Amino acid sequence: MENKITNKLKSVGLIVYFSVIFIERLLAVIFSIGHGGEHAVMTGNYFNIIAYSVTVLGLLAGSVLSAKPFFGMLGKLFSKETYPFEDNYKSIVIGAMAFLYAGMMHTGFTLAPVQFVAYGFLIAAMVVKTVEKCMGDKSKKFASIVSVIYLTLFSMTVPVCYIALKLGALTIPFYAAEFAAAFVLIPLFGRMFLKFFKEGVTDFSFVNPLVMLILSGSAVALKWSEEINMFVLIFVVLTIIFYLAFGIVASKKAK
Repeated sequence: MENKITNKLKSVGLIVYFSVIFIERLLAVIFSIGHGGEHAVMTGNYFNIIAYSVTVLGLLAGSVLSAKPFFGMLGKLFSKETYPFEDNYKSIVIGAMAFLYAGMMHTGFTLAPVQFVAYGFLIAAMVVKTVEKCMGDKSKKFASIVSVIYLTLFSMTVPVCYIALKLGALTIPFYAAEFAAAFVLIPLFGRMFLKFFKEGVTDFSFVNPLVMLILSGSAVALKWSEEINMFVLIFVVLTIIFYLAFGIVASKKAK
């Protein structure tokens, strides 16, 4: 049950997410043109060519796709009017996912703490949506709370695409694995995210964690000899455990 306060809070969360991730990614690309060591644009490394291309395309697509909802939310933020989220969730989510592609590329001058601040505000908007759902439909309170936790955990399993320096023959398979994970899991997360924003409850299909386990697990395994991506590994395990413990039950309660 949306009210003026929750409407404004969702707007703040999304506005800050779009603003912070756009500025951080844009500055990272600009500063990396001639600097950043092995991450510099001018190295000619094929990983960097792909990473910066995806980052720039993500910035451009995100800017175009999110411009209308961004300025719409900003324009109504300090007015008595509320922003019509129901009519704009699709464009908001698609724009957010485009920026997420840019954020998943490790470039020179990447500021991970700043990115986490941006994602934190996106998660905050999700929490507000859960509060609305719990206030308006108590029968799906459990499913909505489980949804926001599950989505948060799932989003953390998408591996950031890093350059590999010591993998030798495994370099190309590793790049293929981490790019595949990012390119598949981001739209998968976006679809779950959109359903959540529209209905207050996400998609609990077993296919989602299974695909995540295969793709993110492969990316972690292939870089194991150089560096264990403990962050992704921990969240893959947590997501699977949480889904088995609560997701299946929440799916039944949401029907």
